Amino acid sequence: MTLPKGMVQAIYHDTGISRYQGNPLIEALPPILDRHQLRDGLSGQIEFRPTDVYLDGQTRNHVISQLLDSFFQPLSRHIELESKLSIMLRQGYVGRNLATGQLNTHIQNGYERVMRGDLGVFRFEHVESTAKSLAFIGCSGSGKTSSLNRILATYPQLIYHEKYNFTQIVFLKIDCPHDGSLKSLCHNFFREIDAVLATNYVRRYAEKRHSVETLIALMAHIANMHAIGLLVIDEIQHLSVRHSGGADACSTSLSHWLMKYRFRL
Repeated sequence: MTLPKGMVQAIYHDTGISRYQGNPLIEALPPILDRHQLRDGLSGQIEFRPTDVYLDGQTRNHVISQLLDSFFQPLSRHIELESKLSIMLRQGYVGRNLATGQLNTHIQNGYERVMRGDLGVFRFEHVESTAKSLAFIGCSGSGKTSSLNRILATYPQLIYHEKYNFTQIVFLKIDCPHDGSLKSLCHNFFREIDAVLATNYVRRYAEKRHSVETLIALMAHIANMHAIGLLVIDEIQHLSVRHSGGADACSTSLSHWLMKYRFRL
């Protein structure tokens, strides 16, 4: 079977951690890297020939410019960030086991919320979220996005589980809209899903006159349908209280979104 670009066939590994055993969504992920493997995986190399030092000044400028894009030196903070993301990703899958039907119960609860239009309802009371969230804060231009991209590149974005006929989205990265509205943020989510899976969620949901509450419920439902492991929202400081229906609507919706529906920041 020929898989689409960016998708890999699931190969299951023994994680060595009892809590992760028997969970295909976790066992199909790359093995947990130690510090030396992680350093090699994150490092960015540049091409250098000893004869380059004899080039004229203008030509050497072009050789040196590759440092801006290709060179990356992992620091202790990058190792720490990767460790936190690795834990968040795997812990978030603990309560959504594809093999035991736990993922289906989450999907059923999401469907119930969509049909009733109420973010607080559920069909199965015993379902417990194991999601974690993280705020990554730093000055503009300090390398937050570059660091995240380097770490995310150590994972395949899409994994196809042939045994279950299921496609897993390991991570999804979206940008917070500059207009600062929750509705636009929802639209960006649907747009990125369509770009990754070649679906038509924008036409089905974003182009309809749904309320923000309904869009968020739909996002949670779709996230579970595709088992999104890690959701990264870049530039979330753009989120505006004024453009999201006021402080109560903004904080309540975002709180439900991040903490209750297994999304990660």
